[in-house]
Amino acid sequence: MSRFVLKFGGSNLKSRDDLFKILDVVKMYKGSLIVVVSAVYGVTNQLIDAVSKIDRLDVDAFLQSLYERYRSFIGKDDEELKDRVFEIRDVLLGSKLLKEVPVEFQDYIVSHGERCSSLMITRFFNEHGLDFEEALPEQFGLVTDGKFGNATVDLEASRRNAVAFFKKNRNYVVPGFYGLHDGRVTILGRGGSDYTATSLAYCLDAERVDLYKDVSGFMTCDPKHVKNVKPVKMLSYDEAAELSYFGAKILHHATVEPLRKKGIPLYVFNINQFKGIDEPDTIITANGSTTKDVVKSISFTDDIAIVQFKGSNVGRVPGLLGQIASTFGAENINIKSVITAQTSINVLISRQDLEKSKKIVSKLNIPEVEQIDFKTNISLIAAVGNGVLQKHGIAARIFSAVSKEKINVLMISAGASEVTVYFIVSVEDRDKALRAIHEEFFGGVENEND
Repeated sequence: MSRFVLKFGGSNLKSRDDLFKILDVVKMYKGSLIVVVSAVYGVTNQLIDAVSKIDRLDVDAFLQSLYERYRSFIGKDDEELKDRVFEIRDVLLGSKLLKEVPVEFQDYIVSHGERCSSLMITRFFNEHGLDFEEALPEQFGLVTDGKFGNATVDLEASRRNAVAFFKKNRNYVVPGFYGLHDGRVTILGRGGSDYTATSLAYCLDAERVDLYKDVSGFMTCDPKHVKNVKPVKMLSYDEAAELSYFGAKILHHATVEPLRKKGIPLYVFNINQFKGIDEPDTIITANGSTTKDVVKSISFTDDIAIVQFKGSNVGRVPGLLGQIASTFGAENINIKSVITAQTSINVLISRQDLEKSKKIVSKLNIPEVEQIDFKTNISLIAAVGNGVLQKHGIAARIFSAVSKEKINVLMISAGASEVTVYFIVSVEDRDKALRAIHEEFFGGVENEND
């Protein structure tokens, strides 16, 4: 029997009507199903807010308001669901006494929205004639590396557990977003339910993974910033991963990695414009394809800052880059990229890590570094497509389009990935640069992916 993994995100859980949309979709599948669900829309933010204001939180009023949200979905009282909502009461009350939430409890609280969703949807399926049972990560053993806030799934340990737990001819509802390490809940980062779905597909050798969103898959650019964007029908694993890494919010950045290991395809659907389970908006597979104009999509992120180490000879000092990287790593700061020259080493980090970076580099004692600068208010733009580095003239077209708009490019990198060229501009120039490149590659011409 074929096994499919389906994932429904928070944007698919805004009202009771959405439960019926999900029900209609699930009924179309023939085979064994693993349905991964996110928290109801907005609930994760409510839980994060509760953690941040724990000393002022009215715990019972907060949990009752959460339960009322679920009651509005199911249309009646449900004692089991109410008990589930109130499961975090003791943790919240204990933290309130401490006036802070210990780090080992934060992920448990923030992940609670997914546990409530999985119970609610399991009961909804059962009441409407579908035979599903709930499976929690703490029951079947989704193992992580234990990093609170942004954990990575241990695929092999999870596979051994999942194979022993899941029956081949049964259907399950699974809460996404979290796993466990030594019995402690660790979340997979925002959007982590996508990652849960593909990790389970790896563990259970699923035929494919279908992600349901409220947008029409990947587009040639973010429609909030560029008009006349077009759908992207096909992407390779590398292209999807790079777009996600460089800001495309449609996928969690680690989503495709479990699929790559077994060549499992990923289909992305817009549930609000659903045409059928074999008519996805975007298909992501191992097989790369190259279009005539090569660039398939343009992504960007403003969550970027540069720490620039300057010195007349820093590019030639053996071990210097390793010393910098190990210092950042020791403070749990992720280096997004590094661009070096003879006179400077440029470390790209998340903007939220900037203040921590300023503190640690102030303690570095490297004689060759004569000056350290910090650059913010910048945006990283990435043009992604199989062949961007191989086909003659693609980079020239990108930067010519930007140059015509008199935009100053602050930094360029190509070659770090075979499918990506990225560069940095000031935030003020970001949208103008996006529009210029989009016009150059997608202008009024019909996209080949259509």
